[in-house]
Amino acid sequence: MVENDRRRHQRIMLAPPLRAAIGPIRVYVLDASVGGMRVAHQATLPHPGEFCRIEVPSQLGPICLDCEVVRTTPDRTLFQSGLEIIAADRQSAERLRSIYGDPHSC
Repeated sequence: MVENDRRRHQRIMLAPPLRAAIGPIRVYVLDASVGGMRVAHQATLPHPGEFCRIEVPSQLGPICLDCEVVRTTPDRTLFQSGLEIIAADRQSAERLRSIYGDPHSC
């Protein structure tokens, strides 16, 4: 981990990115961990400090996560947003842990 890196959990880069949704807005998950994720999107999301629910399909079933938008920055024709996972139902938390291999809870 880089000394200036504030992340508490190791991120996994996703190639290709995973298609997901925040309400009606299509997003692509670029990297993720059990603590948060970075998404790319064209439409605007809630402002930093506000909350949203992301739904990520997986082979194990849907992963639904309540998140806080931490930051949003423009990136050419897209936006990139950092999301901190605030809460997950039991099944979604188990699915997320099984994908990323982290034994800690969300």
